[in-house]
Amino acid sequence: MRRRLSALLLLSMAWAIPALAQQPAAVQVVDSGTTTLRKADARVGQVAYRLATAGRALCPTLHPQTGLLFHHLAEYLPADRPLMVKLYGLDRGPGLLTVLSGTPAAEAGLKAGDVLLAVNGRPFPSPMAEVAERDPAKWRPLAESGEKQLEDALRLGPARLHVLRQGSEIDVSLDSVPGCFARVRLARNPTVNAFSNGHDVLVTTAMLDYVHSDDELALIIGHELAHFILGHPPMHDGDKLLASVGIRSGVFWKREEAADRLAIRLMAAAGYDLDAVIPFWRRFLGEYDKDPQIFRYHPSLGARERIAREEIAAIRAGAPSPR
Repeated sequence: MRRRLSALLLLSMAWAIPALAQQPAAVQVVDSGTTTLRKADARVGQVAYRLATAGRALCPTLHPQTGLLFHHLAEYLPADRPLMVKLYGLDRGPGLLTVLSGTPAAEAGLKAGDVLLAVNGRPFPSPMAEVAERDPAKWRPLAESGEKQLEDALRLGPARLHVLRQGSEIDVSLDSVPGCFARVRLARNPTVNAFSNGHDVLVTTAMLDYVHSDDELALIIGHELAHFILGHPPMHDGDKLLASVGIRSGVFWKREEAADRLAIRLMAAAGYDLDAVIPFWRRFLGEYDKDPQIFRYHPSLGARERIAREEIAAIRAGAPSPR
């Protein structure tokens, strides 16, 4: 997928995750058993979880999947943080933004609005260290260290969680299921875009508004997850500059083709409609792909249609994945 990364998204990650202060007290139910503080995040999370768990046979490295989406105090603007502390206790640990239905997290009884205090007796990192760091490139890893701590614990089996819920502390046991890498976040940004940054997949709110269905959303998320699964390093502006003058452009093009093919395989494994692929590329690339044909770092519309037709035909004929 084309990466139109804006400076706003790079420099203001505090704007990227939902500003829950606008609707602080409402826990919205997306479907039976799902609790979330924002429906849009739950929608993205549901698609990512479905792709990751259904497509596990396509992934050489598996990760524990729980059905949890997180939010962190540092993701909020400074003016909103006192309210987040008051409402959710986000100064005490990573908060649960969404708990998806039919997942280990839902079975454990976890709910949106909970805050994780410790796992297997080990406290999570203090959110105050995240808040003290102003550089997004530095505080984001600090915030995600708690998520990694939980994942590491789950690799050893069910984990014992100490949880803050509406002022009371409780203990729950959380298990997981194996799946592909699936750390996907919704970013508040007006650019129609999705990209991987080497740590996460980010889907902008503009892209979420742009897609016509969850089938199209699955294609977008699947493509970016495929870059992780295939071990592709994130593409930076310097890479694009080199590609624009013909240096390694073929390497980048082949990475995009491989991600396109694996995304369609992930969609098929998860039961999404493959007939949504080509219409999406026609609409999206017809509007946003204005690059000249020479020295492209991503396939043209014609090439993407060919790739999609080949892969869909192979899937429907029962041909195994080339991986």
